[in-house]
Amino acid sequence: MTVNRVNSVQTPRSARLPGNLTLGGLFPVHDYGGREPCGDISEFRGIQRLEAMLFALQQINQNHTVLPNITLGAILLDTCSNDNYALESSLEFVRSRLTSTSYSCRDGTIPQPIHNENVVGVVGASLSSVSVYVANLLRLFQLPQISYASTAPKLSEPSFDYFARTVPSDSNQARAIVDILQRLNFTYVNAIYSHGDYGEGGFREFKRLIKDPVGTSNMSICISDESRLSRDASVQEIENLLQTMVVRPKSVRVYVLFLTKEDARKLLQAVKKQIHLYDEQRRPVLIASDAWGKESSVVINGETDDIAAGTLTIELISKEPSQFDHYFNSLKPTNPIITNLSNSALSRNPWFNEFWEHRFGCSLKLNETCYEQKLNETNWDSKLQFIVDAVHVFAHALHRYLNCSNQTSTPCKITDINGTKLFDIILNGKFDMPDGRQIQFNDKRFVTGHYRIYNFRRRLLSNSNILSSSSSSSSLYDYISVGEWKSGLDKHGVLDINISSIIWPGNQLITHVPISRCSEPCKLGQIRQIQADRCCWVCTSCSDNSIVTSDEKCVQCLTGYWPSENRTQCYKLKETYIELLSPQALIPICISLLGNICTLFVVILFYRKRQTPVVKASGKELCFIMLCGIHLSYLMTFPIILRPHLITCVLQRIGIGLGFAMMYSALLTKTNRIARIFESTKKQGTLRPPYISPKSQVFICTCLIIIQLLLSLLWLGYEQPNVNLIPYERLVIVKCNMNKHSFLFSLIYNAFLISICTVYAVRTRKVPENFNETKFIGFTCYTTCIIWLAFLPIYYTAYDNGRYQVHITTLCITISLSATVALVCLFSPKVYIILIHPEKNMRLTKQLKPTVNSLKFASQIPNNEYMTTTTTTTESTANNNIDNIHHLSQIAMAKIPLIIQIDTVSNNTSNDENQKLTPEIKLQQDYEDVDSLNSSTLFDEKS
Repeated sequence: MTVNRVNSVQTPRSARLPGNLTLGGLFPVHDYGGREPCGDISEFRGIQRLEAMLFALQQINQNHTVLPNITLGAILLDTCSNDNYALESSLEFVRSRLTSTSYSCRDGTIPQPIHNENVVGVVGASLSSVSVYVANLLRLFQLPQISYASTAPKLSEPSFDYFARTVPSDSNQARAIVDILQRLNFTYVNAIYSHGDYGEGGFREFKRLIKDPVGTSNMSICISDESRLSRDASVQEIENLLQTMVVRPKSVRVYVLFLTKEDARKLLQAVKKQIHLYDEQRRPVLIASDAWGKESSVVINGETDDIAAGTLTIELISKEPSQFDHYFNSLKPTNPIITNLSNSALSRNPWFNEFWEHRFGCSLKLNETCYEQKLNETNWDSKLQFIVDAVHVFAHALHRYLNCSNQTSTPCKITDINGTKLFDIILNGKFDMPDGRQIQFNDKRFVTGHYRIYNFRRRLLSNSNILSSSSSSSSLYDYISVGEWKSGLDKHGVLDINISSIIWPGNQLITHVPISRCSEPCKLGQIRQIQADRCCWVCTSCSDNSIVTSDEKCVQCLTGYWPSENRTQCYKLKETYIELLSPQALIPICISLLGNICTLFVVILFYRKRQTPVVKASGKELCFIMLCGIHLSYLMTFPIILRPHLITCVLQRIGIGLGFAMMYSALLTKTNRIARIFESTKKQGTLRPPYISPKSQVFICTCLIIIQLLLSLLWLGYEQPNVNLIPYERLVIVKCNMNKHSFLFSLIYNAFLISICTVYAVRTRKVPENFNETKFIGFTCYTTCIIWLAFLPIYYTAYDNGRYQVHITTLCITISLSATVALVCLFSPKVYIILIHPEKNMRLTKQLKPTVNSLKFASQIPNNEYMTTTTTTTESTANNNIDNIHHLSQIAMAKIPLIIQIDTVSNNTSNDENQKLTPEIKLQQDYEDVDSLNSSTLFDEKS
């Protein structure tokens, strides 16, 4: 025999409703009592939920199409939100399976024997921790259980094989919270959860999801600090916990709460006491699970409204059962003295009188007017619909199990109910609800559902953004819906939230979203270097030619590609070369065209005047070679400026060096001949220097040019010409593959030629002034050296920095400038004589003789008449020729025409003497080939 015990205040433990088949019910009629099993009466989660089951039973018993001629009864127990207490009470459901007789203390007095009631299923419990305890008991007796509020993911495990629920698992709730955090960009949060399956299970699922996000974005969420409250956590314990969390990074403002209603209430009390720890503009932002939901009791009837203001809570979307408001508000407390009702009437809801007294603050025993109060309830618990759903699922499953007909004339045959078969019908069936919905359990034995998101805040005055200043706490704050979250078929949720309508914690109307993150987002083109926590990082910049493929990875674009503005993809760069109409191209082109015109003009002029003394005295063969080199140097601007092609690349390789070689080889040949001739005049009795004839000079010059041509061909073979795409910042330059060092190597030979020319120019700087072309040659060499010494730093600096326009322009101008120096310095004096003073370019008829007999200044001839005298050279006069060397120096100093009188050698002179020439005679024979003679000095030429 078993006896139901009562607590010290003789609180009823069960309510009974007789019937043919009995359903059990578990409800938290009283709150958790701490040291006592039960605490205060719970109006919403206790009385409203219990009455919802009684209301559903009334609907079914009055509906003759479901279980016709069968009445569903109930045994309803108070769990007091205490798992041990609930487990002990739940033995009532399985007692009939253990013994044939049981007793009940209906009014807390003497136990009375009762008839065994066959409990076929249990509705409840509310708390997940209670459901876990009870489910482990009921499964031993194969008794189906359907909960209306237990959401712990643990209850979906296979070990709870007789447990189902009309609410979704906390896995959905955790996913909804993760999606909310992601949408609001809260990446760094604290977490507090209650002891037990609800808090621990919900937080465990939340933690799993943030490690593998399945929401609308892949943004990481990290937990700065996580804390589990003890089973009976005190306010002081939570205060100490908050003090620990406050000293963590100030950037953490969001607290995710998986707390029971009781723990949430204590948390608000602790925050209120520790409010001085928070800045006014940095109050904590609370995001709470559905245990808080819309519960007004959490804020302790207005005591912590201002602390909870700004909180976001979620709650399962549900509708108030149809006509339940009328049913509930019409209930009255039972008075046996007035109504003369039996104890069986009181047993329907033995806690209703206690609820009545708590609601109206009166005593039914001491104050008769307490009965006259009327209920006008408008706030309903969110789980009422799920209680009604659970009762109707049991009714329809029993209807199918008993093969009942919808006709009242055919009663159902009551037999023993097999719990396993009944539960199979529940899991595999679809059941129609009174409001037209259809319920079906998934493979995890729960019904998918949707959540509504609430913002607890001050009410706004109508049609304004001004907060209400009502002194009534009940009218000042409220839960305002700001969005919904719906579960999807592919484990993804759909979040619809109006962020702008949320008012965040603080005394003022704060609508901008707070910041709760460990590190600031990286700027464009930067990646994260993760620190100890994956939500904490240091931003580092990618290279300029890299894109950001993820938050933590840079990828360089391929050659010829460049990152887009948002640094997410590479786009192909446009191939770039110097534009022909740009100033960088027009200036070299204009210089080149002008130089070519001038060069062609000189060529034509020299060709037409090729028989004149000035042209002949200049060494016309070498002049034409030099002019060709100048012309080629000017032309090289165009292969350099034009878009690179294989042909233009080859022309650059050969043409630049060849043009310089033609100029400087001819110049070197000239200076060498001048130096040798004047050196020979210093030696008495020497023979005429070899290889000073025009043919010899052309041959020597050609050999020097061929050397440069061979070097260019070797360069072409060693480094084959091609067109390269050289990537620089934001552009791809099309260039010939001419290495800067290879280009320098190609100029070494020409540098050698100009260096030797410079040496000869220095050596011949003291020749007589009448031979002043050596000075122009020297000036040409010096200037060319200076130009190239200035060119090299500019060229290589522009090459290394990718300033290709400066690089090309500098090269073109330097080549043209070198050609211009040679053209102006060497040919302008001759052009000046030919065009401006043609009288100085006239040929005089003279009779050239093998020997020089006398030299006279033209000024010594009266009236400047050139007269020819004949003098016969004899041995006696030959000795006087030595003295003529002194006359030569005088000739060099004179800037007036000179007449050389020549006569035939005397017959008395021997052949040997004719072979040995005096210096004067030698100079006479050589000077007509020397191009350094003054343009005003005219000689007759031997034909």
